[in-house]
Amino acid sequence: MDRLIQIYRRLLAEVKPGYYRAFYRGFTMDHRFVGVVGARGVGKTTFLLQYLREHYGESEKGLYLSADNLYFSEHTLVETADQFIKLHGGELLCIDEIHKYKNWNQELKNIYDSYPKLNVLFSGSSSIDLIKGKYDLSRRVILRQMYGFSFREFLEIQTSTTYPRLKLEDILDSSKHMDTDIGKTEKLLGYLHQYWQKGYYPTSQAISVYEAFRDTLIGIVEKTIFEDISTFYTLKTENLDILKKIIYFFATSLPGSVSINKLANSLGKDHTTITEYVQMLRDTGLLRFLLIDAYGHALVRNAEKIYLDNTNLLFAINSQIGKETHLGSVRELFVISGLENAGYPVFYSKTGDIVCEGNIFEIGGANKTVTQIKSADHSYLVKDDMLYGSAHTIPLYLFGFLS
Repeated sequence: MDRLIQIYRRLLAEVKPGYYRAFYRGFTMDHRFVGVVGARGVGKTTFLLQYLREHYGESEKGLYLSADNLYFSEHTLVETADQFIKLHGGELLCIDEIHKYKNWNQELKNIYDSYPKLNVLFSGSSSIDLIKGKYDLSRRVILRQMYGFSFREFLEIQTSTTYPRLKLEDILDSSKHMDTDIGKTEKLLGYLHQYWQKGYYPTSQAISVYEAFRDTLIGIVEKTIFEDISTFYTLKTENLDILKKIIYFFATSLPGSVSINKLANSLGKDHTTITEYVQMLRDTGLLRFLLIDAYGHALVRNAEKIYLDNTNLLFAINSQIGKETHLGSVRELFVISGLENAGYPVFYSKTGDIVCEGNIFEIGGANKTVTQIKSADHSYLVKDDMLYGSAHTIPLYLFGFLS
C-alpha cells in the first residue's frame, strides 16, 4: 500500500495546474462509481490526477493507482480498497486503466457492495462493456466518454484566448454571425491544418517534432491492438497483425462505400472474421463508422463509410508509409468527429455527405458548389479555406467549436 501512495505522490507532483478541458469543467461526481472511458492517449490519466489535486490536494483520503501496476500481481483491488479505508479513511479511489486488471468487473461489484461510503472514479478502454459483462454493473456504474482535444480547445492553448463553445443551431443560423469574432483570429486556418496533423492528442503539447509525435501515435495503434485487444478479446498474434493491416487499409482508402468482402479477400480471411475485427477496432477507439440510418446500432453491417477515429491518426499512418493524406477524408472526418464528440448523431446521406438532426451537409473546399444538394431542404455547404460564411454556407472550422 505504501508503494502505491509513493507513486501517487510523485505523479501528483509532476502534474502541474494548467489547462482544464471542457470535459473536466462539465464533470460531476454525481454517482458513487463513475467510469471515464476513451481511446488511448486522449488524457484520461491527466484527468484523474487533476481531479484528485483539485478535490483532495495532499489529503490521504484520495488515492490514484494504475491497475497494471505489478503490485496487483500479489494484491487485489478489494484488498487495496479495504486498506485504503481502514488505514487512511479513504473517500475517493481513482483506478487508472482498469481494463488491464483481470477480474476488474467482479471486484468493482464487490467493492461497491462492501464499502458503501467509498467513491470510485476509474478510467478504461473504449471497449469496456459494463452492461453485457458477466457481472451486472449497469446499476452501479455510470460511464462518461472522453475524446481528444476539440479544435476549440487546441486553439485556446495555442493562443491563450478563450473561445465560445457553440451549439449546432448556432452554426446553422447565419444571422448569429458566430464566425465574426472567431474568424478574426490570426492564422486561424493555419492552426486548423496544424490541428488536423498534431492537435487531437494532449501529448502533442509536449512533443515539438512532428516525426516524434507521429511515432507516439503509431505506438498508440500498436499498443491498442497488441495489448488491449489481445487481452480483451484473447486473439492470437497472427490475427493481431491482420488488425493492423485493416487500420492501414482504411487510412489509405478514399472516402467511399465499405466493402468488407473486398477487404476480406485481400487479407485472405472470411467475411465474418473481418467483420468482427473491424468491429473490435471501432470499439477500442481506432475506427469511426458513418452509419446508414438513425435506426442502426454502431455495427459494421450498418456502416456506409469507415474512417480512422481522428485526423491525427490519418496523417500519422500516411506519413509513416510515405503517402499523401486525402484531403477529402480529412475534411469529412473533422466534421463528423466534431459533431459526434459533441454528442450529435451523424449518419450517411444519399443526397449530401452526412445528415445530422435533419440537416444535410455537403463538405468540401472553397470551390464546392450546391449542385448535389440544391433540391434538398435544410441543406448546407460546409467549406474549407474560408473564414466567413453566409446563408446555407458554413466555414468548416466552426465544427471544431462544438465541444
